[in-house]
Order: sequence, then structure tokens, then C-alpha cells
Amino acid sequence: MGWKIALSMLLLPGLVGMTQLVSYSSQPGDVGQSMPMLLPHNLSGVQSFEDANQTTVLVFYHPHCPCTRATIRCMERMIASFASQPTIIAYAFVPSGETDHWIESETTDNLRSFGNVSIVADHNAKACRQFDVATSGHVLVYNDSKLSFSGGITPSRGHEGNCDSGVAFLNSVNGEAEDRREWPVFGCAIVSPSEGA
Repeated sequence: MGWKIALSMLLLPGLVGMTQLVSYSSQPGDVGQSMPMLLPHNLSGVQSFEDANQTTVLVFYHPHCPCTRATIRCMERMIASFASQPTIIAYAFVPSGETDHWIESETTDNLRSFGNVSIVADHNAKACRQFDVATSGHVLVYNDSKLSFSGGITPSRGHEGNCDSGVAFLNSVNGEAEDRREWPVFGCAIVSPSEGA
């Protein structure tokens, strides 16, 4: 009987830890409530921008968020299924006091490997505030300047794989109408809700 109690005492911390990990991975981040329904003509950090009659994908990410690697890998797999090439702008968060070099990471390298992504250093989360984005891995899709998708494209934090939001994202990029526009985002915080737009 004593060995059963001892075994239980050894296994209990592991089970508690596993439960907390599962809970954390399925807990979405904060999502803003006032993102622009129309794509602004002046995008933070972008010198020239032509948005007429095209699809624009905005990716907001924390360069050192491990959860966001899954977002970028999911997007990379979807690119082959894009009906046409959208404009993709990735905003890499840079905290106060850091230089542009701070964005260098595996996630940034993966984005660069797409070959068609403009990476913008988002100092002090200026672009995040412009679009009321608070969580790394938040993706926005604008078709003909109208917001058609807002959210994450992974099933949970740091996990890749098929999910409803990923399908909705791909459909949105390809100009297919979706009943649902807003989805949860699984990633690290970029700004707190009190710092929003």
C-alpha cells in the first residue's frame, strides 16, 4: 500500500504540470475590438503602398515568441494554395530601447524565406496599436481594402496542423466569402489590453 502512495506522490506533480501545459496551450491571447474595417492608406513603417484591387495580408509577431513559429510554418505551407500572390507585410515588434537588430530570429528568417514578404520593424508596437493587435501571430487579411479575416491560423499555442481558422484564412486570401471573420489568436502578448490602440 505504501508504494502506491509513494508512486502517486511522484506522479501527481507531473499530472498537474501536464494539465497546466494543456490549459496554457489552448488559452488564446487578447484580441482587440477596434481594428480598422478598411485598410488605412498610410501603413506604419511602409514608405509606399498600393492597396487597390488586391489582397493584403498583415502579420503581427513577436520575433522571440516560440508560439509564433507554428503560425509562420502554417502560412508557409498554405502559400502554394494561394490563388494569386497577395501583398504580405510582417510587423516585427521591437520594444523600447532596442534596435532593428532585435528582430533577428528563426521566425524572421522563416518569413524572409517566403521571398515575397516585407518585414517592418515595429518600434514600440506602433503598427500593433494602429490595428489594435495585442498578440503575436495575429493575422489580418484585407480584400479590396476591406477586412475579411482577423485572428490566428493555428489550433493552439505552438501547434501546427489543420484548423478551422487556417481554412478561413486561406479562403479569405483566395477571395472566398466566409461567414465568420474573427478568430482566436494563440501567441505571446505584444502589448497589454491597456496599451491598445
